Amino acid sequence: MPWIPWDSLRYSAERPEQNMRKIELSEHFTYRKLMLYSLPSIGEALAITSFQMVDGGFVSNYLGMSPFAAVNIVSPVFFILYGFGFLFGSGTSAVVSQLMGEGDRQRGNQVFTLSVVVMALFGAVLGALTTALMPTLSRWAGANEGNLPYCIAYGRTLTAFLPLFLINGAFMTLWITAEKAWIGMAVSVVNGCLNILMDWLFMGPLGWGIEGAALATSLSASAGAVFTVVYFFRKNGSSLRFVRFTREDAKQLIPICTNGASEMIDAVSGNITQLVMNNQLDRLTGEIGIAAMGVYSYVVEFFMAIFFGISSTAVTVVGYKYGEKNKKELDSIRRKNTILTLGFGVLMCGASMLLAGPISGIYLGYDAQAFNLAVTVLRISSLSCLGYGFILFTSALFTGMGDGLTSAVISASNSLVVPVIMIYLLPAVFGTNGIWYATPAATLVTALLCAFFLRTRYDKRIAMMKQ
Repeated sequence: MPWIPWDSLRYSAERPEQNMRKIELSEHFTYRKLMLYSLPSIGEALAITSFQMVDGGFVSNYLGMSPFAAVNIVSPVFFILYGFGFLFGSGTSAVVSQLMGEGDRQRGNQVFTLSVVVMALFGAVLGALTTALMPTLSRWAGANEGNLPYCIAYGRTLTAFLPLFLINGAFMTLWITAEKAWIGMAVSVVNGCLNILMDWLFMGPLGWGIEGAALATSLSASAGAVFTVVYFFRKNGSSLRFVRFTREDAKQLIPICTNGASEMIDAVSGNITQLVMNNQLDRLTGEIGIAAMGVYSYVVEFFMAIFFGISSTAVTVVGYKYGEKNKKELDSIRRKNTILTLGFGVLMCGASMLLAGPISGIYLGYDAQAFNLAVTVLRISSLSCLGYGFILFTSALFTGMGDGLTSAVISASNSLVVPVIMIYLLPAVFGTNGIWYATPAATLVTALLCAFFLRTRYDKRIAMMKQ
């Protein structure tokens, strides 16, 4: 895409931390600075996404298609729970970055600390409850008698570590708010490497089966969460640190939850949609369709990490600029990020289509029918890449500006309402193959909704800001 100034995106790979220290939230954000500021978050999202991809690859090749399908059946249940980490992370980032923009750093640290404590306690209670209810939840998600034991074993191992998973999810955004995004990226990369090593060890030489895959993911995530907590308990060079909070700070829990609602809704509704999709696929194609869609979800989510990284950064940057009441900078960020996400969308769509064959072979190369279906699914469904980044950024823009309602409407439309309609409508009209077009069709409809909100709600928020 020649209209994107690619030359301005270069940075020093040898000294990334030096580049990051030159970028502060108070600065004017050029294309180069936006990408530099987003790169750690992108890397962190890529590392976290790799957990699923690695687990899926090892499970499929070591255990076969039925356990691979089981992982894809129970994973939406776990990631509905994981979405609470995004709620606390994005909501806290929006509130804290606005307080910092207003110059009240001490209050920002108090709210930051309170949010993490509440999130950890909530995660512990929720994790214990869902661990006990995993057999029921697995059946609700679509497990049958053949794959139910795999679903229970995999799901229970993950939910037992839920508080630590929530911390990792929240700090995808909060490392950026602390202006130490490169540390967050490094932690995620180390976690990913540990996950790969332990997957091989637990499922290969030790032969622990599907429990080994889940334990590898849980232990690697735990290592990152423990490091994060220790880092912010100690004196550090970031803008955030755990401090004593007061009862008065508890009032900020409401705006934290409302501002982070869109990210929570996106995670919950997206996984509810996956549950609906799995049930439709089981009815229309059987287990082979669930496996093929699993390949698509792994690969496209890996590419989508770029968009998620950009949108996670946008919440903090927009929140700061909104706190400053800087209309010029907000307009600039809106325009630049729109161009970046649309440009990357074209590249991601093309890459998904070109690499559909080799990638499908990694997961389902041992079964010709499943392999051919996975290639078809990946090439069709990857069309959603064209508009998904634009949708994520628009949602993040409104989150950062404190308009959680509009952001939540966008997220719900993109990940639940419109997709579910398409999942049932398109197969009814066009037959079984129509289900593969459900995601691209839903993305197109939601992108048009985002364009409408940018021409209406965005201008209204700017006018309110100036009053």
